[in-house]
Amino acid sequence: MHSQKVLKMLESIPYLSVGLDVGADFTWMSIMLPNAILTGKPFKILHSDPESRELAVTKIKEAQETYSLESRCFLESTGIYHIPLLCFLRDKGFDCSVINPIITSGFIKVTLFYINCLKKTFLKFFILPIDIS
Repeated sequence: MHSQKVLKMLESIPYLSVGLDVGADFTWMSIMLPNAILTGKPFKILHSDPESRELAVTKIKEAQETYSLESRCFLESTGIYHIPLLCFLRDKGFDCSVINPIITSGFIKVTLFYINCLKKTFLKFFILPIDIS
């Protein structure tokens, strides 16, 4: 009973959603406000470039400071490609969750049928955490 109250309280706290669409060589990252507005253009993180990963961390921290909100990172489970980035972000102190692509795919088909392909890729990470109740 107590854990359900804590979960409901956490759901009501606004946060920045950081969506990470992970691939084999690079990841697309986008940051969205609680009202479902993107904060800027998607950012490409190159897995082989440490500066690229650090720049992604800087962008997340800048967004946290700009909007005075904590962030939550959502990565789609893509084989093993998401694991190094997940560990990297957790080591940097970010709250990260891995999302099952089967669940997000089903959710997208039902709710976002008419959104174009590129936008769909980024929005699936943000709308799912915001709208599930």
